[in-house]
Amino acid sequence: MLTNRSWFLSVAFCNSPSVHSRPATMDETAFSSGSMYSSGEEEILASEGLRLSRSVRWREVSNRHVNFEPALFLFCFALGLSEIELTHQIIYQTCCVQGFQRSDCLLVGTDANLPGVQEIEAQVKPVAASVNTVIVVIKSVVPAFGALVMGAWSDRYGRKPVVVIAGCGLLLTYFALTGLSFLSSFIQVNPWYYVLAYIPFSLPGGMAVLGGTIYAFISDVSNEQNRTVKMGFMKGIIVAGGTLGSYSCRYILEWTNTTTVLVIATICILFGLLYIALLVEDSIIPSTDSELGSSLQALFSFGLLRELTEAIFRKRSRMVWQILLLIIGFGALMELAVDSNTISYNFANRHFEWNRNQFSHFQLSENALIVFANIVGIISLKRIFSWPDTLVALIAIISHIICSTICGFATVGWQFYAATGLTFLKGMEEVAVLSLSSYLLQSNDMAKFYALAMSINGLVPLASKSLFDYFYQSNPGLFYFVGAGIYVGGLVILM
Repeated sequence: MLTNRSWFLSVAFCNSPSVHSRPATMDETAFSSGSMYSSGEEEILASEGLRLSRSVRWREVSNRHVNFEPALFLFCFALGLSEIELTHQIIYQTCCVQGFQRSDCLLVGTDANLPGVQEIEAQVKPVAASVNTVIVVIKSVVPAFGALVMGAWSDRYGRKPVVVIAGCGLLLTYFALTGLSFLSSFIQVNPWYYVLAYIPFSLPGGMAVLGGTIYAFISDVSNEQNRTVKMGFMKGIIVAGGTLGSYSCRYILEWTNTTTVLVIATICILFGLLYIALLVEDSIIPSTDSELGSSLQALFSFGLLRELTEAIFRKRSRMVWQILLLIIGFGALMELAVDSNTISYNFANRHFEWNRNQFSHFQLSENALIVFANIVGIISLKRIFSWPDTLVALIAIISHIICSTICGFATVGWQFYAATGLTFLKGMEEVAVLSLSSYLLQSNDMAKFYALAMSINGLVPLASKSLFDYFYQSNPGLFYFVGAGIYVGGLVILM
């Protein structure tokens, strides 16, 4: 199947008289009888020769290794650096608005167990939790529609403009967050203003469109031999950036303050955006008659919505549509299971008496192994052992199941480290199934599908925290076994 498709596209590209002309048609007998696609779908694939021809300019400079990785690392570093501190800042400002002393408010949300602080926390935390819940809703629900529209626009007009638009939205959000934090040093700022600050990044699609478009870019510029490796490297960069940012935050706070942390995060986002705008070459080059004004106007056209609807509901042959739906469901289950880690600190604090610093050291080691799995592990399994993507995902899920089970039975802290050390290949499943789905899609559907999948994944946190909190309250270790059960469900889908 894949060989037929690649051969057909390469011939169509070679027969193109120019990069903007329609490729020559070929007899349908060029495809063997075992092709997954119908004759109509094969005609669509033929037209993709033009899209590949537009990648010539990128491929001419590909040896320079200019890619999205450095910018994505800076974005994730900024998010990791500021995310936890923003939660504390909202608690602090909620406390101040309710009339408590600033010195007391600084202790709320920390490990301080003073009786007076606990009384303040009982009044402050419910309000702050409401603010943070609304922020989660905005970051999850609002991007869903925007990501689909931007994904469809990306498939037509290019990957780079979409990433730049999403990056500009992220930059505006952090400008607003930094300004609110700075103003709070002089006046009382209502914490509900932080909700409004997240709108510029959420409207264009948030992380769903940013991640989906970059994965579509990788699909454009890679082949069957190196696609999973490239996606694994990208996933490793995402985890490494977020982990390093989160781990660095407390050290920066020892010398500075919250506003400085947000300023550093904003500068990182700005540098990442400039890197993309000035150095990254797009993988899709629109025709010369596609001016910027008309391209942006297409964002609000019914034609783009019709194209998006047709891509979602298009009839596909030989179980392709069913497989794609299963991949989306698989990704949602994996996101739900991973979200069980959000209350792991409560378990470790209760059973092992770990403080936040001790737990952050454990998270650092666990995320380092995930980076290792997505870079070294995938390279080894794909290039040395030539394992298919489904087998790579299978090994990763089994590792998750074993790790969650060991953690559920853990009675001492070293068993947490043993669990994550014994299952060092977990974390590869997302990359494996995204790479697998790219073989089943036409290139002009890549960003749509990835944006749809990541939008659905973005909705999962709305339910996951309540679900795992319920099981934690019933039995503290039970939520780990629930997470393991969810991974088993993903294993069933994969098999």
